Amino acid sequence: MLTTLLKKNEGLNKYRHSFQAGQTLFTEGDTSQDLYILIDGQLDILKGSKRIAEISGSGVFFGEMSFLLQDRRTSTVRARTDVVAYRIPSDDIGSFLSDFPDVVNVILRQIAQKLNETSQVLYGFKEFCDRLPDAVVMTDREGAILSWNRAAEELNGGDWSSMRQQPAQELFCDPEAYRQHIEDVQHHQSAREKVLEIKHSERGSRFVSASSTMLYDGHHNFQGVLSLCRDVTAAQALKSRYRFALFGLVPALLVAGLLLAAVFYGYPYFSKGQQAAGLMKTELRSQLARDYLLLASLLAEPFAAGAFEKTHQVMRDFFRMQKDGQPPYAGLVLLDSEKKVLDAYTPAGGQAGQNTTGSSYAGIAFQGDAGSLHKVLMLYRAAPGQPMGSKGIEVAFELRRDGSDAGWLVFQMDTAALEKNYGVAEDDLLGFRFQKKMQ
Repeated sequence: MLTTLLKKNEGLNKYRHSFQAGQTLFTEGDTSQDLYILIDGQLDILKGSKRIAEISGSGVFFGEMSFLLQDRRTSTVRARTDVVAYRIPSDDIGSFLSDFPDVVNVILRQIAQKLNETSQVLYGFKEFCDRLPDAVVMTDREGAILSWNRAAEELNGGDWSSMRQQPAQELFCDPEAYRQHIEDVQHHQSAREKVLEIKHSERGSRFVSASSTMLYDGHHNFQGVLSLCRDVTAAQALKSRYRFALFGLVPALLVAGLLLAAVFYGYPYFSKGQQAAGLMKTELRSQLARDYLLLASLLAEPFAAGAFEKTHQVMRDFFRMQKDGQPPYAGLVLLDSEKKVLDAYTPAGGQAGQNTTGSSYAGIAFQGDAGSLHKVLMLYRAAPGQPMGSKGIEVAFELRRDGSDAGWLVFQMDTAALEKNYGVAEDDLLGFRFQKKMQ
């Protein structure tokens, strides 16, 4: 009918144009809004550089969307053959409507017919979707909900009147996860299943597995997204229980088994370790006893005579004899009965070098059993880079002469050697016993 009207209306010839093969009538993104009616020839519709459709047949109109909506071109139209067509400029729309009302009526009737066909397709599609057990959600280019089926309404707990044109991301507990899913869809045209958490007005959060694909019109213009969502809440709960069993219960049982194995197989070695530790402590106690008896016998006479050059020589020789071994001592100190320092010696870098003759131990607690010859001292000495001082442990033995107290022989212990070589701490030293009959 439109072809017949075009032939009868010779006044349309002012809009008649010829285009050569390969000539572009308009380009995607153009602001031109002219309406075209094909008289003869064939044209290609392109999206970018890709051919997506063709136009042929006398009386076919195209470019009507930009013409009616006053919007940019959504695709490119190029002549495949020589083409003859009417081009009605958008500026002439008023005169075109008044001069050719019969042609306009036919064009409007055909547009209405296309819309009716589209509506029937959409209605049939919705009827089909309502029969599906899974939720179907359709959104527009901006992500607003255009349509959904009954399963989607039940899954989300909201009716159509409240959700129509609402952002689809509001359906989900984590909108950012949904946006990331849509970005994946736009990048790959479609996306594999992705588990998302949705909000239900009555049943709380639910988990759905969403598969989505992009929607295009006949000119390959992006129009929206179609998503198929399946309720996987029960599967997620089972998966969580399995994960707990795998990563919680199994490791716990494994650890328990390892502990039992360690106790069963390691007890002999552990008990041997305890025996070895006891032997090292016994060795230290014996070494302290031997070294005390040796030094006391050598120091008794010069100490009583006040010959401190001699006592200093004895202590220096003692360390020289020890240099090939690893003695647990950092230095030696001699105190009188009032606990005043009379002499002290230490190898280079030791703590006793900081003691000076005349200083006193009177303010330091001498801890230990009254029946033992020794006492244990805990004290802090000034040390570079340590504002609170360096902690030291010392063992003091009574020096007796003619049955009376003459003073003290103090072993300044090397705390690092005590721990590394003997596994001994302050409490262990306090537990040693040295009978007074040793002297």
